[in-house]
Amino acid sequence: MESLERVFIALGSNITPRGKRLAEARLMLKKISLGGWKESSIYETSPVGPQNQGPFLNQVVTFWYGKGPEKLLNYLKGAELFLGRRPRGHWEQREIDMDLLYYGECIRKGKQDGPTVPHPLVTSRGFVMVPLVELDPDWVDPLLGKKAKKILDELRFTGADVDFKKVEVGDE
Repeated sequence: MESLERVFIALGSNITPRGKRLAEARLMLKKISLGGWKESSIYETSPVGPQNQGPFLNQVVTFWYGKGPEKLLNYLKGAELFLGRRPRGHWEQREIDMDLLYYGECIRKGKQDGPTVPHPLVTSRGFVMVPLVELDPDWVDPLLGKKAKKILDELRFTGADVDFKKVEVGDE
């Protein structure tokens, strides 16, 4: 067994029932969590890419995991399919999206030998950084060597959209 690592996973959905889909994704992730479970608030955000789709609900969860980034990514992809995700084009609407943001301090390029971690776009996405900072503002990005709060402040300074509304959701 590999060592336990703190992982951060982004969850998103913009196809009804969005709240129910996030709840189901959290339940599936809790099954593999080895402790330290935390979940951010849920935020409603505009879609990235084509604007002819509904707003997303986004959230980040963190927990301890110990089977390696490849197994975790495979689990996430399987969970997406189990929860009804259909193949669509890049930046299109999603029943559910589950992205591996960080696997401890692991840094690796993906493709044939496993996933790229940290996620290549994590530090440029306000809809990911806002809930991540809510969970752990002092988390240090292993590539940049900067705290999550500092990265979010820099995004805000560049004019990126980071002022998202927290929402309470049911099974809508």
